Amino acid sequence: MDLEQRVAKLEQEVETLQGEIASTLMAIRETLPEKPAITSRWQKKAWVLALINILMAIALFTNIYLYLPGTLPFAIEPTLLFGLRAFWIALAFIWLLLQMYPLALLLEQEDRQWQGVVWRSASAFVRARPGLIVMLTMFVLVVGVVNTILPIAWILVALALLIALVSIGFRDVLERFRQR
Repeated sequence: MDLEQRVAKLEQEVETLQGEIASTLMAIRETLPEKPAITSRWQKKAWVLALINILMAIALFTNIYLYLPGTLPFAIEPTLLFGLRAFWIALAFIWLLLQMYPLALLLEQEDRQWQGVVWRSASAFVRARPGLIVMLTMFVLVVGVVNTILPIAWILVALALLIALVSIGFRDVLERFRQR
């Protein structure tokens, strides 16, 4: 009898819990906005941006390669050749600078009228902290070059970071245990 009463009580508690869950879900549904988030437009912008970036990378790095000594089918003065190659390298660096901050913000903007604000904010950020943007760009450039030349090094770096993270976490757990 005692077991039957427990089972009946558990069934009653489950029914009560189901009712509470249903009412909570209804309350959550009422607080959600009427208009669901449109992801297709964002995804379209992301794909367009990726295509533009791929085309820019192909154009920039093809031109950098084209102006290497001995690759042109016709003769150009070495000083002009050096200047053109430096121009394309500088343009590629500026393009890489733009990847850091402003273009990512453009994806976040749903309204076209706010895009001017994004460009103003990005230019204000670049003017306020040009060293940070150049430093981040140089870091990304170094990471790209090292990743191209020594891909196995990144596995070692990732493992070292994982070990460092685990040791920091373990040390924190030990400190908490010692405080008890």
